[in-house]
Amino acid sequence: MSNDNNNKDKKNPFHVQRMHLTEAEAPYGYCLLSRDTKTWGEEGTGSEAVNPDAECEIQCPHYNDQDFNSYEDIIHLNIASFRDRLCPRTLHNLFHKAANPKRIYVRIIQQVELDSNEVDDGDCWENYCKNYNSNCEEEYRSQIRIWTMNAKIAKGPTDPRSRLSAALTYDYEHPHDPLLHPVQIHDYCMQTDSHMDFNQDFDVGLIDMFHRTQNDYAVLSTYVAPMEQTDTDPANVPHLCMVSFTSTWRNWGTKSCDNLLRPKMTNIPWGAGLSFEKCHADLNVPYDPYLPGIFDGEELSRGFRFFTHGYDTYTPDKVLVTHDYHGHQSNPHVHTWGRHSDGNDNNVGDDMSAFMGDIEEVKVSVSPKGVQRLNVMMGIENNLDKHGIITNSRFGLGKQRTIEQATEFSGFNPSKRKMVKNKCGNLNWVPFEEANDTTYGADITLARPLWNGEKKKEHQDVVITHYTKTIPSKENNDINDTTKSSSRMVRHNIPSSSSQHNNPLYSLIVIIFTIIIVVTMVIKLGLHKKCRAKKSARRVA
Repeated sequence: MSNDNNNKDKKNPFHVQRMHLTEAEAPYGYCLLSRDTKTWGEEGTGSEAVNPDAECEIQCPHYNDQDFNSYEDIIHLNIASFRDRLCPRTLHNLFHKAANPKRIYVRIIQQVELDSNEVDDGDCWENYCKNYNSNCEEEYRSQIRIWTMNAKIAKGPTDPRSRLSAALTYDYEHPHDPLLHPVQIHDYCMQTDSHMDFNQDFDVGLIDMFHRTQNDYAVLSTYVAPMEQTDTDPANVPHLCMVSFTSTWRNWGTKSCDNLLRPKMTNIPWGAGLSFEKCHADLNVPYDPYLPGIFDGEELSRGFRFFTHGYDTYTPDKVLVTHDYHGHQSNPHVHTWGRHSDGNDNNVGDDMSAFMGDIEEVKVSVSPKGVQRLNVMMGIENNLDKHGIITNSRFGLGKQRTIEQATEFSGFNPSKRKMVKNKCGNLNWVPFEEANDTTYGADITLARPLWNGEKKKEHQDVVITHYTKTIPSKENNDINDTTKSSSRMVRHNIPSSSSQHNNPLYSLIVIIFTIIIVVTMVIKLGLHKKCRAKKSARRVA
């Protein structure tokens, strides 16, 4: 799939055995491959200039959703926080640096020790109001929802992130009664950590950057640059393209790209510290809630799931979000999750049963969980029965691309448990057939069982028209071809105790029954009047 693979006998004109390239050598930017000739050979070391035609060499990505407003379109941000005094500052940076903060909706799960007076266990919103914005309630309270969990029973980063993912799904399925704000297919969804800074007008920048990919299924993600790079060096961007094997796959050996004119497609690795995509991506690839205690494997497994659902990860072409590595790592509590619970702490924090109840009910029967689950899903451990169950569940692999395509595209060899090819350079997009519905397949994914064939609770499909836009026909991916007007119809599953109301026979029975009741009441009323008339006549007599 890599451009340097197309013909081994032909020299790759974009590859240079140096770490830094000039603008003349790399007018579209360049990416570091490696410095390790012993491992990757001559073709896998040095740098590679971006080939603007490589991605479309076989076929160009699907890009139909081209009508956007980078200033007004809604952004949903998920933040998982663990005993982090920097969470209030992150809210301040977020709202202060956004070009349009009023369109950003923030969901936070803060894990704190409930009986502690330490600053790291303070409430994120209250301390934001106290230290940064005395007018916070009026300005932003309606745009934020925070759930508190007891840090003593924390199970690692995947647990709160999966809960936030479930909350997002809930707000998609319940547009008339959301936890925070309705989530629509074409909204943008974002994930960061709780110790972040942002470039000025980052929100507009991220949406514009997303559309520079010219890919409806793009996911902008990387390991975030240090906070010292905020508003200073946007052209040097961390680039995820390497993995290593511990107990499972994990991202490793972050490279870099420089002077990119558009985001650079990567070979599957995805980073949890920054993710920006259309919300149909988060609905199709919700966070896996069955990975307690997982750190290694969290990111790459979701990258694999994104890819098999048809999504492509891209390294951003500019630094717009940064990470306070020093401040975060100097927090003495940062690595203490999972160390304090004795299993008897019943005070778990806020009630999340509205959006986690079904998952918690199923979770007890899920097997395997954790590392073994990851290894079975990604083909590292052979267990066809379990692999099939995982794949067919809501939190499994997609149907748009195969696991074999994923391993070939990524350069990872599951049986050898190592990377066998450097895929940090130019890549060809892997074609797939889109789901034939208006939700990019999200409703199909959400109809899958939470685990092993258990039926989802009955829902009534309601079609809601959000807005009408002119988008290119999916039958022709050329943006210059004739476009057609397409009303965006977003299907939401809304719980209903009487889904039979849409049945025509049921409606007819109701009408007949209503007529009978009305006629009966009229007859009774007539008899009642005759009776009263007779009584009156007797009195007169």
